[in-house]
Amino acid sequence: MAAQLLFVIGKGGVGKTTVAAALARGAALRGQRTLIVETANDGRLAQLFGARPLGAEPQRLASRVAGVRVEPRKLVEAYFTRLLRVPLLARRLLASTSFNALTAAAPGVTEFLILERLLGWVAPSGLLARQSYDLVIVDGPATGHALALLRTPRNLASMVPGGPIGTTARRLLALLGDAQRTRVVLVTIPEELAINETLEAHALLVGDIAVRVERPVLNRVYPRRFSRRDAEELTALGHDDGLLATAARFQIAARREAERHAGRLRRALGTTPVVLPQIFTVALSAPQLDAAARRLCGTLLA
Repeated sequence: MAAQLLFVIGKGGVGKTTVAAALARGAALRGQRTLIVETANDGRLAQLFGARPLGAEPQRLASRVAGVRVEPRKLVEAYFTRLLRVPLLARRLLASTSFNALTAAAPGVTEFLILERLLGWVAPSGLLARQSYDLVIVDGPATGHALALLRTPRNLASMVPGGPIGTTARRLLALLGDAQRTRVVLVTIPEELAINETLEAHALLVGDIAVRVERPVLNRVYPRRFSRRDAEELTALGHDDGLLATAARFQIAARREAERHAGRLRRALGTTPVVLPQIFTVALSAPQLDAAARRLCGTLLA
């Protein structure tokens, strides 16, 4: 079967890396060879698997799970070295101040090279090409950068009709438009700004970019620990009844706020979000990650 491509995107700080790692673990438990691609440079992904920081080549993170980090500068060097074929010319070009300024300023260059690298893992080409992965999960950048990334193939295909870049852009456009192979998961938290950004991104992904979007993931939701009667009794108490009562009222309010935002997502998108609970620990443990994996994969990877 052809490999699938899954982008995990959302506002910075909503837990994209945790969701991406949980999806990778869940897919691996289902027997899928999975590659998870890190676009940030904070080392969080490797930490979740207890591994050393990721490099430019895939490395093993767990059974059936590999991880890799995309580095824009190295992608530029590798692409133009391969394109020019003459090492001396490639070295001179890459050492040019004008070339470096142009590639840094030109819109879509970095995004194109990231997608071109993903294409090599999802749909390898050539006589000796071999499919190494069943699923490639991209731990994407923040929403704005992710949308720019996904718009790049269409922009380049219209600007560059031929040549290696135009050909690759059209391959990427076909891959992103294939709903059976490419999907996007939006991750958010129960806060007004994050929900607003999620709804705006969903509209652009479906209407403008025309990519398949899965059910959103609502992360960091406080569990329901109190009944309605408990809530009424706590509300009736004064505000000087101690820290425990104050903490209980805070959790009740946080839960209600999360339910309000979940309802807003459901009404706006016509689908129920996948809810992940708030985890009250400093570091995420393997059992907690596996619990998230079961909840996510039962819905998003079914």
